Amino acid sequence: MNDDLRYVLSHFTFDVIILWIILAFLCFVIGYAFHRRGKMRFKSCLALSILIFYLASVYMLTISARIVTPEATLKAELFWSYKQIAAGNKSILLEVILNVVLFVPYGLIASIMARSKIKWTVFLTGFLLTVGIELTQLLTHRGLFEFDDIIHNTLGTIIGIGIYYIFANIFIVIERKIAASKRTKTIPPLT
Repeated sequence: MNDDLRYVLSHFTFDVIILWIILAFLCFVIGYAFHRRGKMRFKSCLALSILIFYLASVYMLTISARIVTPEATLKAELFWSYKQIAAGNKSILLEVILNVVLFVPYGLIASIMARSKIKWTVFLTGFLLTVGIELTQLLTHRGLFEFDDIIHNTLGTIIGIGIYYIFANIFIVIERKIAASKRTKTIPPLT
């Protein structure tokens, strides 16, 4: 594990995590109040609280726990990380994988919350979220603004959406089989 990642992870203290849990719980309570009024689905209440905890973690990983540098750093070359990986740089490969994995939960959780069957809004918000993170890193001198990170995070969002669709389809098949088995049990046999 490189020193930057160790430094960032050292900011995940017990106090911080408890604060995030309290914040997520409060969001659940507010969401549940909306659910009781028929304005929000119960699964969206749960997803909202998980999303708040997740976004707090992402904020910590990508912005607040980063060391402030004297100057803004920008890597404007598109696909520079792939050139480094092709040259044998394994630490960049790990960084790319982590950037993709970082946004898989967003694609999954936001898909659960989205009412539409078509998840283009989840894709768009995932893209805008990662652009916002990169711009914040650039403007606050915390981290490196990279176009490649935007691509990798957005790819993670897409993978999360794909995982949502896979599980949603599995649940649909299971529900249909259960419904079909109930129908066959209630029909009396012909004699």
